[in-house]
Amino acid sequence: MNYMQQKTRFGTAAEVEDAPFRPRVYRKTELAQLYFPQAGKKTALQGLARWIKRCTELEKALEAAGYDKNRRFYLKPEVELIVKFLGEP
Repeated sequence: MNYMQQKTRFGTAAEVEDAPFRPRVYRKTELAQLYFPQAGKKTALQGLARWIKRCTELEKALEAAGYDKNRRFYLKPEVELIVKFLGEP
């Protein structure tokens, strides 16, 4: 590994991997791929949607929080609910 790879703005790959999960606004595909890292974007998104649908408490909590299934991203409060019910990715 050369100097530029060691000293990047975002740190090394190991540091990024070991960084704690932080709730923030996530694109749906981005969050889904954190839960399903080996899957493609579409498959990961379908998997996360399936998990949300099967967890009726989570589905109701998201609905109460103003979740819009057609929006392309999850807001921070929605991400916090997903993590609360499904655990950290």
